[in-house]
Amino acid sequence: MADKAVADLIRLKCARQNPTENLKFGYDLADGTRRKFHLKLWNIYNFFVTYANLDGYKPSETENLKLKTNNVLNLWVLARLNQTVKDVTEDLDKFDAFAASNSIDKFVDDLSLWYIRRSRDRVGPAADSESDKEAFYQTTYYVLHTTAKLLAPFTPFLSEIIYRNLTKDESVHLTNWPEIVTLSDKDNTMLSEVQKIREIVEKAHAIRKEKIISVKQSLTSFSTIEKPVSKNLEYLLKDEINVKKIIWNSKTNEFDTNITPELEEEAKARELMRKIQGERKNMGLDLTQKVDVKNDWIPRDAKLKGWIIRKAQVGSISEGEFNVKKI
Repeated sequence: MADKAVADLIRLKCARQNPTENLKFGYDLADGTRRKFHLKLWNIYNFFVTYANLDGYKPSETENLKLKTNNVLNLWVLARLNQTVKDVTEDLDKFDAFAASNSIDKFVDDLSLWYIRRSRDRVGPAADSESDKEAFYQTTYYVLHTTAKLLAPFTPFLSEIIYRNLTKDESVHLTNWPEIVTLSDKDNTMLSEVQKIREIVEKAHAIRKEKIISVKQSLTSFSTIEKPVSKNLEYLLKDEINVKKIIWNSKTNEFDTNITPELEEEAKARELMRKIQGERKNMGLDLTQKVDVKNDWIPRDAKLKGWIIRKAQVGSISEGEFNVKKI
């Protein structure tokens, strides 16, 4: 077992074990920890490094000390991080490695499934805003920097690699433990509202699955029995379930399934985008290389056409048999 699995895997596997139950052991079980946690964290780190290098981002010396941002996703992930620092610190002070490691596990899940996934369009050459791109990098740098410190007692080698590569400091094991930041009432409200949004998303996806309507198909509206969340958070729900409008305080949870010509065109544009990106990947193109595209259908809506050109790094798009050619 020790010859096949690295020390970090065994340490985290043991730390995440409920001490009231027998520990099931073996390489396959430890490898499950690698796939579900180590690879997830490494993919987050790799995404950050890849795009930061592409965009020429350089963290400042004081960036990890004071961070200002107005983006709601940034504010949410920072609140989740501060919540996690508090929980992990208190659990480790009680020598409860089981609870502490589970708190980190849940945070990394949130970081991957909500923050990074929802921020992918904010970086790279097709990003809409340079200032928002910079705020993403500042936030993610700080989050990874702090997460490495939290993980140091559990995965000392993985933490060391991430921390030293990010900061160029001597060692994560020679730095100070993260300070506990008291969450404001606004932070706590935001955390509870985002949790509510995630619960609504699960219900909405279940309804789409039941009605056999792909999430890629944009719909006019979704009605929910829930009370409204803050306006600056509502867009997260609309984007996640792909609707134009949310109707709150409804008697039932349901979609308006009437597909207008405009919605149908949007779905076709998304499908064309997927095909172009698939071809780019097959051709081994990097994110800055442009392509010329031919397709038997082109969006009539200028905004949709512009969106495809901008996001897929398209030089020109014209009618014809589907083809993607490097410029």
